[in-house]
Amino acid sequence: MAAFYAGLDIGGQSIKGIVVDEEGRVREELATPTPASQGAQAVLGAIGEVVGGLSRAGRLSSVGVGTPGGVDERGVIVGMAANISGWYGTGLGEAIASMAQAPCSVRNDGNIAAYAEWAARKGGSKCLLFLGLGTGIGGGYIEDGRIMGGRDDRAVEIGHVIVEPHGRTCACGVDGCAEAYASGPSIGRLAMAMGRGEDARLGSLASAAWTGAASGPLGASGATPTFPGSRLAARARAGDLLNAREVYEAYAAGDLLAAAVDAIAAEALARAVSIGLAVLAPDTVVLGGGVIAGAPHLPARIAALAQGRVYSDAWKHCAFEPARLSNRAGLLGAALYGASLVLSRAELIALAAATLG
Repeated sequence: MAAFYAGLDIGGQSIKGIVVDEEGRVREELATPTPASQGAQAVLGAIGEVVGGLSRAGRLSSVGVGTPGGVDERGVIVGMAANISGWYGTGLGEAIASMAQAPCSVRNDGNIAAYAEWAARKGGSKCLLFLGLGTGIGGGYIEDGRIMGGRDDRAVEIGHVIVEPHGRTCACGVDGCAEAYASGPSIGRLAMAMGRGEDARLGSLASAAWTGAASGPLGASGATPTFPGSRLAARARAGDLLNAREVYEAYAAGDLLAAAVDAIAAEALARAVSIGLAVLAPDTVVLGGGVIAGAPHLPARIAALAQGRVYSDAWKHCAFEPARLSNRAGLLGAALYGASLVLSRAELIALAAATLG
């Protein structure tokens, strides 16, 4: 009997689904908008439509699911997911298993993306640390093909490592998280604050910005100098809203403010990654997400900075790489993780090789 492995990537904007067969060929792929503001039942209804569409390929052998929020071992959402209203408490695993009439496993979406990047390396990485830089900073850690998710799949929230005590306030409510300096929205907000000469609450990160690009040294308060000739700073002073894409477009053009913001984000990430290196000892660190897509120099830069922030055995055998799967990591990772419910490790690696090329 033919085997069909389904994956679902549930996000605040869309629900994506895919089916691959035992040869690694994509047999179905579809997406539908997420009715995120309408509550869990509406979202489950949309998921049911996607599962029904995927089942056109044939009887599903397994379903893997990536979702925002913490997830317990039963597939119940037990952590807040700010982008889906009423998601907390949803019995997602049982619901989807019933829809698909197939075994189902639900994991946090950061862990699923990490699993996809491990699978893309065809078993070449024993222990992989993944950071996804987008609206927030997600993470995941894979050791010997297993997601190391901790309690309720909340492990490796590396975006919420404190990199500057009493620093900028993160969306989580804590001051000084890496995410407050290096997520997509934070990079834009940081550029606006620095461009306007406001106290950006840089603290010790201020020294990273002082590369000779600005017109004077940064003060102890974290207030920034002016950036002569910077079009980005001029836009900030004019009241424009800036985002990470615009910052890195300006960086590529040699803008002085963009260079300072980039240096701060890189330093913040290097501090967070160095903690991951000391605690987890990965052989591979993968950086992905929309921010890295616009700043492909960051993995190498973070690797160089991290070497001065943790003992040498933690990094000397570790490769720093950009993500290989871009925005399809969650979708493909979900399908492969679901397949791990019914395949041996050797069979799974073979499927990953066939699916991911």
